[in-house]
Amino acid sequence: MPGPFRSFLKDARGVTALTFGLTLPALALAVGGGIDFSRAAARHQRMASAIELACQQAVQEIRYQGSQSGADPKKDYGPLVKDLAAKKIAADGLGEVTPAVTITGEVVTITATGSSSNVFAGLVGYSQVALKVSRNCTKLPIPENKVLFTESFESYHSVKKEDWSVLKNWNGWTTTGGGVEINGIPQLSGNEIRFGNFFAELDSHCYVSGCSSNSSMAREFDLKVGSYELRYWYISRIRNTASSFAGKVACVGRYPENDTNPDYKNNPSLQSGWATKWIKVIDWARSWKTETNRIDVFFAKSGVAPSSTNMVDQCVHTDKWVERIVPLQVTQAGKYSFTFRAAGLEDTVGGLLDYIRFCSGKCP
Repeated sequence: MPGPFRSFLKDARGVTALTFGLTLPALALAVGGGIDFSRAAARHQRMASAIELACQQAVQEIRYQGSQSGADPKKDYGPLVKDLAAKKIAADGLGEVTPAVTITGEVVTITATGSSSNVFAGLVGYSQVALKVSRNCTKLPIPENKVLFTESFESYHSVKKEDWSVLKNWNGWTTTGGGVEINGIPQLSGNEIRFGNFFAELDSHCYVSGCSSNSSMAREFDLKVGSYELRYWYISRIRNTASSFAGKVACVGRYPENDTNPDYKNNPSLQSGWATKWIKVIDWARSWKTETNRIDVFFAKSGVAPSSTNMVDQCVHTDKWVERIVPLQVTQAGKYSFTFRAAGLEDTVGGLLDYIRFCSGKCP
């Protein structure tokens, strides 16, 4: 090959310059796009951090306001949460980021929307990257699901098996009337004692004249805001042997007002007073022996007398031991008491109790 042609083929300087010129824009966009992406990721992280802190601050404020005397349990905290989120976003220099708030049950959700401006990608028409972040926080502490208290009537008394005695203000319980009757006679509870060797009765024998045999027993706790559960076992001491009573549980618990149970919706007698929040009509059992086995259960702030407005459970008749499960909610921290009270015919025979448990969250 002649020399001139060989020299031309060896000279690659023009080709290199051409190649570099063609690839430079793509290379610049690739590097610039990486920078844009990094900026967007950093802004996204700042948004996430801001609303996470705002969410935590908001639930603390909600808990505080809800714990104050006279606090409205139905207050809408949405504006408060949104204001806190907006202030936190502004303090972090996140201009044009907009917070939105939803509160469903005990869950607060803050959603922040915004964008990150592109420098290099804007050259090809992508001027911004849309950003969105959501965070959830619970208004109430997560339940610990642990037993706070247990009472099985087995200790701290001198009652013997096959015997009974009535004790006042016993083992931390504050009593009224005759007191709490601790009994170790299994024949009275269907030849079965649910736990251990003893159970309790509240239509108690009175050792003095003028005493009310329908007694009560109450216990006080210092509680934080949160969910709790009361469990206890119940059976009638005097049991109706008719087939219409066999195997049936004549107990009623408190449920939400919007419950769709037809017993509630179709019964006009439930539309006034405390009964507006109760379901499961048990009138079929009420007329027998003037509710001689009836026990009512109450939960209220300490110092508030048991009444229809703070009743949380009621049992009138069962022919077998049944465990009652009563969910409770504390929206204001403070001292609370639950009370068991005999409420039927005063004839010194009534409903029986055993194995009471009180738990944070749900009883394990």
